[in-house]
Amino acid sequence: MNNHRQIRNMSGFLAGILTGLLLLMYIPAHTQTHSLRQCIDTALLHNRNIRIARLDGLMAGEKNREAKSTLMPRLNGFADYRYYTDQPYQIMPQAAFGGPEGAYKEIQFGVPQNLNANLQLAVPLFNPVGLGAIKSTEIAVELAEIQKIKTDEDVVVEISGVYYNAQVLLNQLAFMDSNIANTNKLVQTATLLYQQQLAKSTDVDRLKLQLEQLTTQRNTISSRHRQALNALKFLMGKPVTDSIHVSVYETSDAEVDFRPGTITDMLLIEKKLEFSLSEVNALKNSRLPSLNAYGVYGSNGFGTTGSDSFFNFHPIGYVGVQLSVPLFNGMNTKRKIAAKKIEVDKSMVQKEMVAEKARLDLINAEMQYSIASTTIATVSAQVDLAEKIYSNTVLQNSQGTANITDVILADNALREAQQNYIAALIDLRRAELEYKRVTGNLLSENN
Repeated sequence: MNNHRQIRNMSGFLAGILTGLLLLMYIPAHTQTHSLRQCIDTALLHNRNIRIARLDGLMAGEKNREAKSTLMPRLNGFADYRYYTDQPYQIMPQAAFGGPEGAYKEIQFGVPQNLNANLQLAVPLFNPVGLGAIKSTEIAVELAEIQKIKTDEDVVVEISGVYYNAQVLLNQLAFMDSNIANTNKLVQTATLLYQQQLAKSTDVDRLKLQLEQLTTQRNTISSRHRQALNALKFLMGKPVTDSIHVSVYETSDAEVDFRPGTITDMLLIEKKLEFSLSEVNALKNSRLPSLNAYGVYGSNGFGTTGSDSFFNFHPIGYVGVQLSVPLFNGMNTKRKIAAKKIEVDKSMVQKEMVAEKARLDLINAEMQYSIASTTIATVSAQVDLAEKIYSNTVLQNSQGTANITDVILADNALREAQQNYIAALIDLRRAELEYKRVTGNLLSENN
């Protein structure tokens, strides 16, 4: 009897070792395992939202270069050919040809064919609208860069959340397989006892029902785990057909202690405020006069048709300065400035709200992370205790000092402790992620 008990205890010990290796069985040899850092690095290169944000930055840069080009000299070529079927008339005073004073005569001047070919060079000397556009587009470039960082952080949050979810589901699968293995052994033991008339048939049926329920739950969790991996691949910008797996034993740092910095939301609202102020200044500058220098050089051709046809060209050239002064545009600029000032006031309120929310989020994040760290340690100890109680109850059942009901109750207590551990693990992951966000450390290498 003692030898039989020792063999049984040794079998339980080996089963415990095998249960500890169950997590490794979820990673086939041909499947690539990714750490969270690797997933984030891949997503920062290939995520589609990040690629769009990068293109938005390039577009903002091109708009800035476009605005700067308005201050560059411009050279245009003009060509104009006209054939007059009816020559234009001019009114000439008859006194110029010896006629009476105050009398006029219609006279046709020119020839039927006219060809003008000119080059015009325009050089902006002072263009307040162009200068304002350059300043606004420079701020827009900086705004696009901050928005790119914001997009990176959003993707890091999504990637981390999905990665943690897949990791938690992996732990659930390990718990479920351990429970299924234990329940399966109990079914075999109860069946053997029933055959020896030492247990009831209802005990065997209750254990079989529990085994079927665990198997169903295990299939559901496995499906959710595959869905999480597919979502992870999508966020990483990888084809869904690729095979990846999350790292099994990667856990949070023992202590998260990030120095608070300026969060991206604050940088974003400040830059938007600066952009609005720049637009106000640009609208005010549009009231200023603009000055341009220009020069024209070309040739005019004149000709006739018929028996005495000819076509002669004559050079033309001149330079000048053009001053344009906006006097009145129907109060349009004034209304635009008033609307922009309201937008600036709105941004100021938003800035105050973001700053206050950042302080509140930091306080709450520190509190949540502290609670989650304490809770995970507590429930982890509870799982160890529940496993110990379950093992002792199974041993007592084999010795005849505990019945199947006691075993089932101990198994239910173990599963409840495991579920509490999973919930605490989820809370810890979320708390850590939020702590990183509110301290501006989402893109740090410690992720």
